[in-house]
Amino acid sequence: MEKGPGLEIIDVHCHCFAGVAQAEQIVSGFVSLRQAGVRQLAVMGLANSRLPRNDIIRLVPEGFENRGDPLFYEVDTLLQFAAVSDGLLFPLIDTRCLAGEVADQLTEYVARGFRGIKGLYLADEHNDLHIASVPEVFGISLKQYQQREWEIFAFAEAHSLPVVYHMDARQYGDVMSAILEDFPRLRINFPHFGIGRKAFGKILERHPNAFTDIAYMHPHIQQNPASYRDFIAHYSDRVCFGSDALLYQPEIVLEYSALVKGLHLSARIESKVFSENPRKFLGLGC
Repeated sequence: MEKGPGLEIIDVHCHCFAGVAQAEQIVSGFVSLRQAGVRQLAVMGLANSRLPRNDIIRLVPEGFENRGDPLFYEVDTLLQFAAVSDGLLFPLIDTRCLAGEVADQLTEYVARGFRGIKGLYLADEHNDLHIASVPEVFGISLKQYQQREWEIFAFAEAHSLPVVYHMDARQYGDVMSAILEDFPRLRINFPHFGIGRKAFGKILERHPNAFTDIAYMHPHIQQNPASYRDFIAHYSDRVCFGSDALLYQPEIVLEYSALVKGLHLSARIESKVFSENPRKFLGLGC
């Protein structure tokens, strides 16, 4: 395993939201990240090929400055950045806009170079992101939407693809359990500590194929570091490093790295969070 200065760092949760205008900045960021020991960035790219802007922005949370395609078709751009990253980028296809034959489309994305899947559970307007539901935007039923999601999980399990899936265990814990029970070989990361740690802890206890990450949790961890340190230590085989950084924000990855180091976890647990667990989740081996 290649080692840089200090511990190997693998970030399982980044987003694209960038375009060719940021190419120089992004490539420069690759250099600074490698110097800091970052060896892999799992970056998610949206694939909106049919929704008009008024609809696609209803499926994107506020707070992300999109510097790329205004209609959020990021497939080509992300693959171009991956090609010049010398193996740093691990591209994931974002499936929130997927429509049509799931297996055919995902087969095409994998053939083009995508190595994993990103999804969000947007069954209704009660999601924690406060964005529109996929059934409403696409004019489909809840049953049709859930069938689509189950086809995505089935494809990922059959092809050993990791899935980052935003879902709130407090609101949809029964659905989360159903996913894990139906797809026991699926490697799935419910990020942000599953949104609610108390509800999500019960999921982690029952399902060994579930992972989580610390993305977007910086302010919460800073407010209560002891509680989060205990949670990470208790589920030390499941917690992955993640930053929620956009591709042009390498400084966010480094801020999250410093955050984890500041928790003063044991060297063994820190290694699991930064490297071992992300490798297991992404299927990188050792």
